[in-house]
Amino acid sequence: MTTINANEVALGIESFGDDDAPLVLLAGGTTMLSWPDALCERLAAGGRRVVRYDLRDSGESTTADPAAPTYTLRDLAADAAALVDALGGVPAHLAGIGVGGMVAQAAALDNPGAFSALTLAGTRAVAPGKPDADLPDHDKATMKRLFTRPMPDWTDREAVAVNRPGFCRGSGYWISTRVWSVRFVA
Repeated sequence: MTTINANEVALGIESFGDDDAPLVLLAGGTTMLSWPDALCERLAAGGRRVVRYDLRDSGESTTADPAAPTYTLRDLAADAAALVDALGGVPAHLAGIGVGGMVAQAAALDNPGAFSALTLAGTRAVAPGKPDADLPDHDKATMKRLFTRPMPDWTDREAVAVNRPGFCRGSGYWISTRVWSVRFVA
């Protein structure tokens, strides 16, 4: 692992594959370790340069006072675009999982020239809390459905198997497990 300065912060990165290959940037659920080594190696074996990185406040990246962070989701999105530029990989395929998916969506919207494709997994359109003014608020009916569904009976194997794909065990809520991939066309 190493760090790269981008957008005036140090971002911890790990790179797989040939530095001259097309770039795939992986934004994790705060830490780069959200992306398994085996996946990174397989993507790199397909002729890509794969770089996974730690978002601010995780791993090897710059940290802020947790009681008073001085950055926003849009700053994290700017970090991703600046990292692509620093790596010389414009345009890159950007993938995000969890919080990294929220970052990836904002990064692609705010910096369309930096990214050629976007892949999202286990994420949603906006971060928890008050949304940015230019992003939609959480749909109240959807949120009610997500947070009021009963947990399956964990002693009933069949019930768990039927409900498992959309359930986040232990959290009391249901999540989407679909993976979305978009290719931008000029």
